[in-house]
Amino acid sequence: MAYEIPGGKKVNVNYSVSGPEGGAPIMLVHGFGASINHWRYNEPFLTGLGYRVVRLDLLGFGASDKPPPTTEFDYNMELFEDVALKVVEHVEGTGEVERDGGGGGWIVGGNSIGGLTALMVGRTLKDRCKGVILFNTSGGMTSFRYEELPLLLRPILWFVQNMLKRYGNGFWENFKKPENVEQILKGQVYPDNRNVDKELLDIILEPSYDAGAREVFLAVFGGEAGPTPEDVISDYAKGSKILALWGTGDTWTPLDGGLHPGSKLGDFTKEGVEYELVRLEGAGHCPHDEAPELCHQALGPWLKRLEG
Repeated sequence: MAYEIPGGKKVNVNYSVSGPEGGAPIMLVHGFGASINHWRYNEPFLTGLGYRVVRLDLLGFGASDKPPPTTEFDYNMELFEDVALKVVEHVEGTGEVERDGGGGGWIVGGNSIGGLTALMVGRTLKDRCKGVILFNTSGGMTSFRYEELPLLLRPILWFVQNMLKRYGNGFWENFKKPENVEQILKGQVYPDNRNVDKELLDIILEPSYDAGAREVFLAVFGGEAGPTPEDVISDYAKGSKILALWGTGDTWTPLDGGLHPGSKLGDFTKEGVEYELVRLEGAGHCPHDEAPELCHQALGPWLKRLEG
């Protein structure tokens, strides 16, 4: 799909559509460093339930183009939201998906920054969105905001972010080594290592060799955090339906700790918003891929209730 970035340049956004024609649409948005293939276990489950599944590679990731930041263009959460919304418009316009899901509306889901993206998309779609699924949603595009830190620590964050943008080549080259990626996955992201296999390493590593991948990585890693999930979810109107699936073993976006604990997210919803939190015992930051069976056990009944 052609997408025009600030400055007038047109770039390509990669997406896929699968499942029975006329099926209710579900959009899935991956997290940082991942791609559409990170939904390898969930796509067949959802298409098997009769859904039309739309997966996209956010701009800068997977098989999508990776334009470098410029004075007119940079990577942020608003960009990711806009890319996802343009994919919705595009697949409806091409007829790959029935407009507004055949009148029933879209379901939007995502992991990590993809979860925050999904939450922002659902807020914008309003009554065109009938449900949102969050898989360990991040607190922002990056971990910290200046206003969330003590005054003494704010200059340190500024220094680290700017050094990464200017001199992050060595950090990038070290980060993308297969042995280091595998160590991070096994040591921090996937408490259960069974699904840390060659396919997963390829999903993460192959796009890192594309032109512009280093610049995107450093721009996102050192960029602005964007809106908080608490602020976004507080905008949802009565009748909205949100399912939050959260691995209890996540050390990156903890369920019960950190600046944006998942266990407290529901406290920011308005009266009449149907918010359900399901704790996935022992799962880490990417439960949809690490423990898909746990996700599906919760997701199947919720989708059945959603469809009435």
